[in-house]
Amino acid sequence: MPSIPVDILRLILNHVDKADLLTVCSLNKICCSCSQDVLYRDIQIYELRKGTQVCQTLARSTHLARRVRSFDISNNFKLKRLCNYPELSTSLQNMTFLRSLTLYSFPYKFGFLGGCTFKLVSFACRYFGSKPLHQFLLSQPSLTNVGFGFSGFSGFPRDIVDSPEFEMTFLPNVTRVSAEFSLLAQIIPGRPVNEVKCIGCASVADSVDLSFFTRSTAPIHKILINYTYLYPESRLLASIFPSLTHLNIYVGQLNFVRGPDFF
Repeated sequence: MPSIPVDILRLILNHVDKADLLTVCSLNKICCSCSQDVLYRDIQIYELRKGTQVCQTLARSTHLARRVRSFDISNNFKLKRLCNYPELSTSLQNMTFLRSLTLYSFPYKFGFLGGCTFKLVSFACRYFGSKPLHQFLLSQPSLTNVGFGFSGFSGFPRDIVDSPEFEMTFLPNVTRVSAEFSLLAQIIPGRPVNEVKCIGCASVADSVDLSFFTRSTAPIHKILINYTYLYPESRLLASIFPSLTHLNIYVGQLNFVRGPDFF
């Protein structure tokens, strides 16, 4: 049987399930390398025991960690215990080609992100009001897609918002953002945001100022928003969102969003 070109082999392996990928790993070095690319490309951790095993593997094997492009720990709040494991910090430092990171199950302390050299395009977490997270985000100017889940906080602490770093270098290239309304008012102005997911809802008796949306440096094309933010200002939508192509209005309160995916 003639050899299969490597690029064709990679395409085939993208459609193979994990059990068979493990079998392919035992065929030869080329098949093993290509299968590992698929096996470790997108990692989702659902429970603590497997999470510790994965982190231990990636902490020991830098060649496997470099294959990871997406790392998601978001479905089980027991997973927050992982932040106390040194293997988590080491494994993240080894993921030099990581592009998407989701940490919705984690508490607000993000010291384990120190020393990471990857350049993300997508990041999501549940808690956002901490200086370690602010410092980490300052080191990620390549981010275009961010999500901050509902946490009960009113936004970034004033000493962070008032710092020159927030104004000059904080998320300078973000185009898609998911966050509470008060936090959106701090992130959107001066940044090229064109897709927005508003988390939570307002009292219909409150006066909500939507004008900050006009301060994005790019036209906003898509928005998901609770109807309470639009009442009684709905007549102003055309002037605030002249370039809108997708409008998703929901009823009720969206308290928790798993990641920064849209629509």
